[in-house]
Order: sequence, then structure tokens, then C-alpha cells
Amino acid sequence: MPQLRSRFVVGAAALAVAATGVTILMPMGTASAARVEATCANTLDDAKTLQAAIDSSKDGDEIVVKGPCLVNATISLPGRRTFRGDSKAGTVIKQADGANLPALLASEGWVKNFDTSDDTLRVERLTIDGNRDANTGTVALMLRSWNARIYDIDVYGAPSDGIRISNPSKDGVMLRNTMVNSVISDVYIAGAVEAGLRVVDPGNSVTDWTFQRSWIGFSGTHAIQSDNAAGWTFSDLHLYATPKHAIDAHRCFGTSIHNNYIEDFGAESKANETYYGIRCDLQGEANTTITANRIHKFLPPPNGLQELTKAWKLRAAPPERRRDTTAGPLPADVDFVYLALDGVNYGTGHAAVTGNTILGHGTKRETGLLFTKGDGEGEAMSVVSTANLVDNVGTPRRIGPGVRLRRSY
Repeated sequence: MPQLRSRFVVGAAALAVAATGVTILMPMGTASAARVEATCANTLDDAKTLQAAIDSSKDGDEIVVKGPCLVNATISLPGRRTFRGDSKAGTVIKQADGANLPALLASEGWVKNFDTSDDTLRVERLTIDGNRDANTGTVALMLRSWNARIYDIDVYGAPSDGIRISNPSKDGVMLRNTMVNSVISDVYIAGAVEAGLRVVDPGNSVTDWTFQRSWIGFSGTHAIQSDNAAGWTFSDLHLYATPKHAIDAHRCFGTSIHNNYIEDFGAESKANETYYGIRCDLQGEANTTITANRIHKFLPPPNGLQELTKAWKLRAAPPERRRDTTAGPLPADVDFVYLALDGVNYGTGHAAVTGNTILGHGTKRETGLLFTKGDGEGEAMSVVSTANLVDNVGTPRRIGPGVRLRRSY
């Protein structure tokens, strides 16, 4: 159970700070939660306005952001609060030109280098614009909170990762507790320079999250890149226009990868590289399930990001993508693996791979299913592989040494 920091709660009072655009509407009673409003003016004072509203809040409060915000400093989000906009269209938090922040919005513990995770942060109903054309290196939303809830947000144009969940703090302080039991749902992450969703965990703290019902498109590297997928559920995702791997999940332990539509992967197609639709290496002692995923290798149009950017500026839907115009011959010197269990890190890895559908281009350098124990310290891999449809792929299934195919019951 994560260790919780105690906080001193002061008595409630009605307060209005006109100079910062902050209004606090607080009912009487010391234990009552408040609605704290922060109204931005789309100027470089907005970061001060937002942070003043947040700093004036207490445990249980809801910070409501109004209007477009132009931000030139990292906004620090303490736990035990809700941070929301009036709507995704009405509340757009945009990084100012040349700010080059390490993170646009970030958990307080990451900013202040705590060695324990923050508690119960909720972010919802807003848009985060990283302004990638005028900045470098910025993570749009940096999370370091357990029991977090991230709902109904758009993340566009992050100069680094769209959403990053990080064990190390800003200055590299590692957690001495866990960061678990969190949900990211109903989000749209588009045009990140690096990964759409990134999990950075050199230790073993970022486990048991759910990422569901969301879209990631036109990332610069991976759609999902996770150092630690233990206890995670990745489900009902649409991942497209991905240069590298669509789902690159390491340390799978009780992991579920279910019902995802992978439209593209490996779009950068560098010579002598291997790209994966779903990739997972296993830990021992727990089962992983990979089920009901639909994996394709369409090729995104070369001007796809430009079209997406234009649509974003016009607040319009992106142009229709058609298979007959985006599919084409695959390069002859690149390998594509649609679904892979490619390592066991210790003990015996256990996984069920069932009911997935894969459609390829019929080339010799495409592999539908790959199961191999790899070069890790694991003893063996125990796999059920059944009821998977693999069509038009040069190698439908490849099995390496140390893999035991189990009977399905």
C-alpha cells in the first residue's frame, strides 16, 4: 500500500484574488471541499494564474480552468485534487513559444523530487497542446501519482512524450513506494515527437494501471512504450501511423493486451531493423493474456502528420485514410513481426495468445506470431496459441527454443 503524506488543512474561507484571476468558492465548514476557478487570459501570466489557484487549494478541492491558457512554466499538480477544464474545446492549455519546459503539466512529487508517489490526482475535460513546432523536449502530461484518474482529454503536439508515467522525479529521485491502481481512459494523443504513452520505471513501482478506450496517432517513435507492464491492462485502443512499435511492453506479469486495433506500425522502415505490432517479454510466476487484437501493416501517407496538423489548427476531423492509398509494397530489407513474445526474464513465462487477427502483405520478412525464450535468464516459455487468424504473411508462426506450446482446453 503506498505511503501517504499527511497534509495540514486550514479552515475554509471565501477568497477572491482578482489580480491572479483566481476565485475560490468555498462552503462553510472546515472539512468541505471547494471549487477553485482559474480564468486564463491567453497571456504569459497564465502560468502564474493557474499555479496560484492550485496552490490556494486544499485536499479534495476541484480546480476548474477556464479559457485558453498560454503557459511558460511547468504547472505542478498536487494529489488529492481534481484538475479539469470546462470542455476540451474551451480549455486548451498551450505551451508558449520557446518555453522548452521539461513538462507542461506534472505531478507535484515529480516537480519537487519526493521519494513517494502522490495520491489520487484526477485530470479531465481539457486539451493539452505541447506546441511542438516552437519547443523541444517537453512531456505534455507527466504523472507520478498512485490511484490517478485521467479522463476525456486531448494531448496534441508534445515535443517529447504525450503522457509519461515516471518513477524517477525531475532530478532523478526514485520512488521508495508504489505507483499503482490508476486509469487512463477516453484520451486522444496525437502528433507527439516521441511516444504517445511512455512508462519509465527502472525500479518496480509503476504497475497495475489500466489504459483503455483511447487513440494514439502519428507519434514520432512508439504508440506505447513501457519499461514495466506488470499488472497493466491495455484495451480497446486504436493505434495508427506509428513509426516504430505499436505496443512495446516489457516485464509482462499478469498483463492483459486485449481488443486493440493496430492500424500501422514500423512506418519508418529503416534497413535491417525489426518492427513489432505487439511485443512483450515475460516475467515468471504470473500469466499474461493477449487476446482479440486486430493487427495490420498499412502504410500512413507521407504527408499524414501535415494533414493532421492542418486539421488540428482548423479544429476539424483529420482526412479519411483509405487502405487502397496507404497500403503498398513493403521494403525488402526490413522485418515486421505482428505479435511477439520474445523473451523470458526469469523462471517460466506463461501466456495465452488467442483470437487475434493478423493481415499482412505476403512477404518473406513478415512474421505473424513469434514465440521465443530469448537470451534472458528465464528457464522456459509456456504458451497457448489458438484460434488466431494469420493471413497473407510469409511466416505465419515461428517458435524458438525453450518454448512449450500447451494444449488448449
